[in-house]
Amino acid sequence: MADIWVVFLGYLLGSMPSARIVARVVGGIDLRDEGDGKISAAAVYRRLGLLPFLAVVAMDVGKGALAVSSARLVSGSMTIRLATGMTAVVGHSWSPFLRLRGGLGATVIFGVLAGLMIKEFLIAGAIAVVPFLVTRKSGLSTAIIIVALPAVLLIEGQPWYLVSYPLGLVSFMLLKKLQLRLRGHAHPESHPHPCPLPEGRGKYGGSP
Repeated sequence: MADIWVVFLGYLLGSMPSARIVARVVGGIDLRDEGDGKISAAAVYRRLGLLPFLAVVAMDVGKGALAVSSARLVSGSMTIRLATGMTAVVGHSWSPFLRLRGGLGATVIFGVLAGLMIKEFLIAGAIAVVPFLVTRKSGLSTAIIIVALPAVLLIEGQPWYLVSYPLGLVSFMLLKKLQLRLRGHAHPESHPHPCPLPEGRGKYGGSP
């Protein structure tokens, strides 16, 4: 019974709307009514700048890591830990506190993976550092980490379910991206001004 509850706890932790909380507390804005309506760390960066963005990232990574760490304390089953990590990502992307809206979940995925396999995650992260410094594209570095991590696990001889787990988490992110794209095509008039403030400028952190 405790196993079931900790998996559900993972969903609740993941569903905590970090971006909305920070945007409301720091900037007094509701991201649901701002710009393109996306509720994410990136939206906080566009609206409020670097420092609030970093706060959201820390909260998102933390709730992912906390979810799997809680599962480790409650259960000795790796299956339960993996399931709890998945529900944390699902909760972030489809939060009941946001009427099943949310972000893509990359930062939560990083928290889950760091909580489950910190050594391998750091190796994959190190591989992505140089491409990020050269291109400054977070999407590219995220993709490199997700591809490199299974490769590292495979080299270590880890079981197939661990090797494939990062790709399984990313499937939720791709599903969320598809949902947002379909919603944008269905309601193009609902977000006429995707970014009213100049890109990269915010109330806090200036123009990073």
